[in-house]
Amino acid sequence: MKSYKLIVNPIAGNGKAKSLVPVIEKIFRTKGVEYEIYRTRGKSDGIEAAAKAAGDGFEVIVAIGGDGTVNEVLNGIVGTDAILATIHGGKGNDFATAVGMPRQIEPACLSLLAAQTRKIDLGRVLDRYFINSVGVGFDAAVAHRVNNGIKYFKGVSAYTYAFFETLFSYRSVEAVIDTGNGPIKVKPLLVAVGIGQAYGGGMKIVPDAILDDGFFDVCILSDSLSRPSLIYHFPKVFFGKLKNIEQAAMYRTREVKLDLDEPRYLHMEGEILYGDKMHFTIQHKGMTVLTGHNN
Repeated sequence: MKSYKLIVNPIAGNGKAKSLVPVIEKIFRTKGVEYEIYRTRGKSDGIEAAAKAAGDGFEVIVAIGGDGTVNEVLNGIVGTDAILATIHGGKGNDFATAVGMPRQIEPACLSLLAAQTRKIDLGRVLDRYFINSVGVGFDAAVAHRVNNGIKYFKGVSAYTYAFFETLFSYRSVEAVIDTGNGPIKVKPLLVAVGIGQAYGGGMKIVPDAILDDGFFDVCILSDSLSRPSLIYHFPKVFFGKLKNIEQAAMYRTREVKLDLDEPRYLHMEGEILYGDKMHFTIQHKGMTVLTGHNN
């Protein structure tokens, strides 16, 4: 039986991740599983904890939190033999959904112990790795607002609230983007680069993305879309239909170069970064992950 290191973000999901630990421990003890638990203490702590766990020989490193926790664990174990796993414990949990992990804790634990694995693609930008998605521009400003805390809201409702709060204050900038056919000038409201299909708790921004095809799916949403029109079209993103509007350009590529006139926020699986020159590269099937029973 494999050994498991559980890296828990105790504040993820307004305390949801922390509340899962006693249930997980009970199941693991009953099954005779070798495991240890580490509770993160601040930003980037999960990276160091995951790297140490991989170095100590733990075979499966489990991120218990949201997509930000997953991203930290990922960046700690890239280049090692450790397997990445996660449990729904945060606000969004898009990666857990993408790899078919059950939402209920007991079935999720059984999936962990079944240890079914899959190699999926691995992205990199600004010297940091990602495994699901990156958004630059308006959506990153929304994510930044969510990360600063929104009382009384979580998951999709938190993103929806932040969307409307940011809607009329965000200012787009000119950009040059190259998706493999030469540079083009654009003024994007947002640029989404995805390995997985969704971010923000189920917003299917690149609904045709495949986790292990060796390509990014890219959505460039033009700033020519008026704010009232964006409000009208916004619900389509939950059904993967935003790609069908005139102002959305979709690409599939192995590499993306994005040069903004001014720095803007980007969100990487819940983590907020800042930059103006970005070079996205992909490593085909570069990470081994643990999946749900039927994935």
